[in-house]
Amino acid sequence: MHLPDLLLSNPPTLSEQLKGRTDERRSRIVRANYNTQFAQTTPELTEFRLATAGRVNEMDDDVLSEAFRKTVHFTNYDSYAPFIARFFEKPCKASAIIDLLAPGLPDYLVNSSSTSGGLPKTFPNYNRLSKMRSLDAESCGISNNLRRRTTAFMWYLGCDQMNVEDEANCPVTKIYLSFGPAAFHRTRLNLDPEKDEEKMGTFILDHAAPYAAGLIKTWRPFLLIHALFALGSRSLETMTMVFINTFVDMIRHLDTEFDMVVDCIANGTIPDLEGIAEVRHYLELIISADPERAAELRLLGRPSSRPGWCGHVWPNLHSVAGIASGAFESSVPLAQWFLGPNIAIHANAYACTESWIGSPYNPLELNQFKPTNEIILELLDISKSDSINSLAQLWEVETGRQYEVVLTTQDGLWRYRLGDVISISGFDPTDGVPIIQFVERRNVVIRFPRFMVTEKELRAAMSSVSSNMAVKVVDWTTTIDDRCVPATIGFFVELAGDQVSDLALVPERLLDELTRSNKNVVWAITYDSFRKPTVRLVRSGTFSDFRQLKLDEGSNNLGQVKVPVVLPKAAYVTWLSDRVVQEL
Repeated sequence: MHLPDLLLSNPPTLSEQLKGRTDERRSRIVRANYNTQFAQTTPELTEFRLATAGRVNEMDDDVLSEAFRKTVHFTNYDSYAPFIARFFEKPCKASAIIDLLAPGLPDYLVNSSSTSGGLPKTFPNYNRLSKMRSLDAESCGISNNLRRRTTAFMWYLGCDQMNVEDEANCPVTKIYLSFGPAAFHRTRLNLDPEKDEEKMGTFILDHAAPYAAGLIKTWRPFLLIHALFALGSRSLETMTMVFINTFVDMIRHLDTEFDMVVDCIANGTIPDLEGIAEVRHYLELIISADPERAAELRLLGRPSSRPGWCGHVWPNLHSVAGIASGAFESSVPLAQWFLGPNIAIHANAYACTESWIGSPYNPLELNQFKPTNEIILELLDISKSDSINSLAQLWEVETGRQYEVVLTTQDGLWRYRLGDVISISGFDPTDGVPIIQFVERRNVVIRFPRFMVTEKELRAAMSSVSSNMAVKVVDWTTTIDDRCVPATIGFFVELAGDQVSDLALVPERLLDELTRSNKNVVWAITYDSFRKPTVRLVRSGTFSDFRQLKLDEGSNNLGQVKVPVVLPKAAYVTWLSDRVVQEL
């Protein structure tokens, strides 16, 4: 479908219509959450409470929105942490958490992936299961075993549960502990955790793997079991996952264990893998022997045997969808090498633990999103002071300018500073909504005494390597390398395939891009306070093991664990240093 060209500025008519829709939505969210424990007590809303004097239901949308814009101050996670801590008191009392951030009790508590190295952040999700149960909705399309398996649905769906008690210590309800994408897809597919047991040995819609595969908690087995069922389905048409490097990890694990997986397809068996004991029985009920498919796969060979391997293994595969912008863009060239030229990589979302932010405007543009109409998105001009007076509304932003994302959500966040920086690509000519691009995390930098290098600049440097040199980058991260004077940026990089002849040129290429994007680097080299970046190559599988390390540290966000652009802990630097096989 052809999309019309974006507008460079928003016509007055569309701006006015967008303002009216936004004011109505903002008023609806404010009225719903106004009487919650958070809104009635937090200092950030003191001026707003005085300005509205409890009359939010009587005020016109534009008047209420104006009061919001002038008096609601920024919040961050510290604003909510004392309230969210109540969920983890023993016992958890309903009276302590009822109407906490939004009306009623939440269905889910979702955790962040703690990429920055701190403790995971927790956010309540309201009106997911309760709405589903009130409608008595059936699970989405449990299908029979003979149905064609056309989608590799590689999303972790697991969750734990906690009990909520009344004052007499009697159970009132359960709240499920999970992560954002799992809660989102459970809601979308009407997958009630209370009914998991009856679905374990079934297929949902056209998924290649049975439901039980989505509940495997360990990274490598999760990938290999999904690979097993995907490889067994010659009719596969699409793959979908959180991040594009999930696909790369799966293919590389499959490359290592190709003979084992193909033998399982031939014999109709499940491999001996740690971490699948709880679901093995259900997987064994589903899998069937297919020696003909196994023979075909043996003839084709393992994934590293040829470029475009996926197109030969799955003749009908046309797209792989996952987040492929930001820190994940360096995985795109390797993913495309495995896929070949006729299989497209699609963006699937701009989302975070706090909220869904936007959907792809054009799925083939991997970093172009249209904001959702379910939240209030305000944008803080990063060239101005950190003040609510520097906030722009969607109809006030300008093409090409950069802004920090600020969220107000139905789940009870008020002007929450996300820390993401975006730029404006233009405006949708149908409704005037700005189309946004992710730029970087605002405070992810490597600092030197007189200058700093931002996440955007680090990503651009690595992209110049992965896109312009014959180097297959699997994953990477950075730290300050002060092993010699002067200090520099140290890159840890994992490569796929054989080494290339110009590998020694990689540090020079990184330096060229850094000096192009950051003039302070040029100055620092001139005055001998910076040197050429170092590149330490780590052994195959290191970053997949790093994701498992993060899971072992307590994250339950399988599939959402990210490798940080800048390592936040000295312990991670040591861990990676122990896996270095070559320094360029």
